[in-house]
Amino acid sequence: MSAILIITSVSAIVTQNCLFNRTCKTALKTRSHINLFNLFVYSVCVLIFGALAIRGGISLFTALLGLIFGVVTALSNIYKMLALSSGPMHITLLVTTSSMIIPTLSGIFFGEKFSPLKLCVVFILIAFIYLSMQKSKGSKIQAQWILYCALAFLFQGSVGVLQKLHQTSEYKSEVSGLLLISFLCAVIFCIIRNRGFDKSIKLDKKTVLIGLVCGVCTFLMNYINLKLSGMLPSQLFFPLVNGSAIILSSVMSIIIFKEILSKKQLIGLIGGIMSLIAICLVP
Repeated sequence: MSAILIITSVSAIVTQNCLFNRTCKTALKTRSHINLFNLFVYSVCVLIFGALAIRGGISLFTALLGLIFGVVTALSNIYKMLALSSGPMHITLLVTTSSMIIPTLSGIFFGEKFSPLKLCVVFILIAFIYLSMQKSKGSKIQAQWILYCALAFLFQGSVGVLQKLHQTSEYKSEVSGLLLISFLCAVIFCIIRNRGFDKSIKLDKKTVLIGLVCGVCTFLMNYINLKLSGMLPSQLFFPLVNGSAIILSSVMSIIIFKEILSKKQLIGLIGGIMSLIAICLVP
């Protein structure tokens, strides 16, 4: 059962990554576009989670955690999309996906054992990430892109910690309720942000269709990952799901989007992928 859930989650993540990358580089040219697109995606999630949460109750703990989860999720997507719009997909996804370091290490605070060898592999992973961010001759790495990647890394990693926090509590059965509150909060967050943006911005039919698919992918990955975070230890779940997603997403960036890597970036990417796999395998 866990294997089927992992495959479904990884497929949803890779699909969303590819759609985000294409849309951010073609249709979503400004923050106004990105905010409106996210508003649509989150609205799709609210409808789905609302239908699932009708029969279940929502505790105060779940409601409060859902508010935090919603803001963190919204910020994570915003900065990830900004990074994708201004930099290469393969490196951006390696950096943001490696945010699983945060929830993996947080397992210690939930009573899980953590191997010193795993910690060494985590530092090796960081070294490869640094190498993958090295610019090739004639190319420029924008400081703005690095900032977006860093913020996406922080917020995406925090999502995993919040997932673990909820699924180790006595309210872990309130999955749909937590995610309903979270995405309602994310919708409100986007509406508030939209006040300072261009109100004349519209999404074309193709972008709306992509947003609908991304909404379904967002639902699947959040619902399944929240469940899995309570079923598997942090040291296995987060590296396994994120590691598989980055491998497939990187392959897609080269095959579909024809991205070219320098030798240093290729070494960093391969080394980063191998490090993610090693985190899953070492005792």
